[in-house]
Order: sequence, then C-alpha cells, then structure tokens
Amino acid sequence: MIEINLLEKKKAFKAPVILGVDTAKLPWRMIVVASLLAKFPVDYYKEYTVEIENAKQQEVKELNKKLSKLRSELRKNKGIKEQLEAFNQQIERLKERSNQVDKIIKLKTNPKHLLEKMARSAPEDLWFNELKIDDSDKLSVKGGAESYTSIGEFLLSMNDSPIFGGSLQLKDSKTEEETQDGISFREESFLIEGDIKLYDPF
Repeated sequence: MIEINLLEKKKAFKAPVILGVDTAKLPWRMIVVASLLAKFPVDYYKEYTVEIENAKQQEVKELNKKLSKLRSELRKNKGIKEQLEAFNQQIERLKERSNQVDKIIKLKTNPKHLLEKMARSAPEDLWFNELKIDDSDKLSVKGGAESYTSIGEFLLSMNDSPIFGGSLQLKDSKTEEETQDGISFREESFLIEGDIKLYDPF
C-alpha cells in the first residue's frame, strides 16, 4: 500500500534582514514595553513623587519649628547663665571672707573687745568716722566731737585699757564750722593713732 502526503511541509519562519540588521536578534520584548510606556501616561509615578516631595517639605517645616524653639530657649537661658556666673563670684567672695575670719580667729585678733571698749569710752557727743587696723596691729581712729574735753576723756579711758597699753596719741585735731538747718555750730575733728597690745585682755 502506498501513502502519499499531498500537504506541503511548513517551512520555519525566518525574520527578514533589513538594512543589514537581523530582526530576529532584536529584543522585541523590551521594544514592546518601551512602546507601551511611551504610549500610556505614567500618572501613578508622578503622584508618588509628589507625595514624597510633600512629605519631605513637611519634615523640613517640623525641623524648622524645633530649631526656632531651641533658639528661643537658648536666648532665655542666657540670662540664667549670667546669674549663675554672678552667683559663683559671690560664693568665691564669701569663701575669701570666711578664710579671713578663720585667720583672725586663728591669730586671736578678734576686735570684739576693742570695739566694746571704744563704745563704752566714747562720750555722748563724740562719734567715729573711720577706724583702721593694719597688718602690724596699728590702730587709726578718725572722728569728731562737740568739744576737746570729750576727745580728752575718750583718749584717757582708752589708754587705761590693757588692749592699748597707753600707746594711743592724738595725732591731729582741728575746729570746723558746720551749718545745719540754718544753724551754725563748731565741731572738733580728731585723729588718734596707737598700737593694739592685746585683742583679748581677759
């Protein structure tokens, strides 16, 4: 038995060569995707980028608010810093004074009894303007009185004390005219100097 296939055999498709380019080797999938992207708008991607930009701008605004708040707090704290510096300076001064007091107590140079003696010895019409004690225990007293008699009484009473040991002397005195409420009167100014022999005579 003889069988004859009268159908023509299909030949394989062969892409043409155009201008020397073998079209069979072209990346057709990529070309199709690129064509679709060029043909249809990409609004989704545009909206996505806009959302990102808005988020970034909002973040910048929040950071600027925080920055402004920090600057305001720094300006407020500037005054506090100056107050702290002044407070520290005051503490240092107090420490220095405390050290001086400790030194006086250690050396037994507390002028308590000296001042009490001066207050008890001063007549009612005598006053003090200035009192100095130097490092060598030299005493200088400036003041005034209504009469020379009061100055003499004060000087004698002070020299009777072992605190001064009779070392006080009237170094200077003069009469001055003063006017108060239209009334003129005379006052006697004085300068007394001497040595402190004992700070604690007891």
